[in-house]
Amino acid sequence: VGHGGCLVLESPDGRVLLYDAGAMAGPDVTQRQIAPFLWQRGIRRLDEIFLSHADLDHFNGLPALLPRFAVGQVTTTPTFQERPTAAVQHTLAALGRSRIPLRTVKAGDRLFAGPLEIEVLHPPAHGLEQGTENARSLVLRLCHEGHTLLLTGDLESPGLEQVLSLPRRPVDVLLAPHHGSRFSNRPELADWARPRVVVSCQGPPRGPVRTPNPYACRGAHYLTTWSEGAVTVCSRPGELIVET
Repeated sequence: VGHGGCLVLESPDGRVLLYDAGAMAGPDVTQRQIAPFLWQRGIRRLDEIFLSHADLDHFNGLPALLPRFAVGQVTTTPTFQERPTAAVQHTLAALGRSRIPLRTVKAGDRLFAGPLEIEVLHPPAHGLEQGTENARSLVLRLCHEGHTLLLTGDLESPGLEQVLSLPRRPVDVLLAPHHGSRFSNRPELADWARPRVVVSCQGPPRGPVRTPNPYACRGAHYLTTWSEGAVTVCSRPGELIVET
């Protein structure tokens, strides 16, 4: 989706979850990329859509999904629904017209989709009401068959420091926060997460300079969607396969 976000999770029990659905290029991303991809996979129902935070490039494709797919529920952070922006209100109204249940999750919550366990690491229920939406990004730790994936939205300070204060738990695949921004992808995060693979959802580079790997200090493979295209991760007993 370029500079934006849409991660499709297909659980072994047949459920389909989305983490974000948007792009900086605009809501047409649903018609151009998200819906065709889902249809090609034979997907007609989205059991749950997680919205990491209330920045347009992470949720502006959601309203266009509603007439195209059956949606079970939409899950947001504690402050998403409080944002006064026209885009948030438009999205909430579209969910209301479609009678889609809306729920809120906070740090400490645990969710399950069959054998897939989802732990909410951030944001807390209270304490980050002020500041940028990025700092309140929904951080999810997914566990399946001994493998872990960490989804981070646009996480940045001071929310980043809150996550780094949690007990260190290495992950296999990390969704790079804030599209690979150097302000979020810091050595401290590399040390805390110790990922084997990092995926950064990015748009066109701003210049000819090669994208550096901020996780090289930990020996992680660093993949950017602008250069590699969509990245697929498949978790099975005893193996984790990452393909570009």
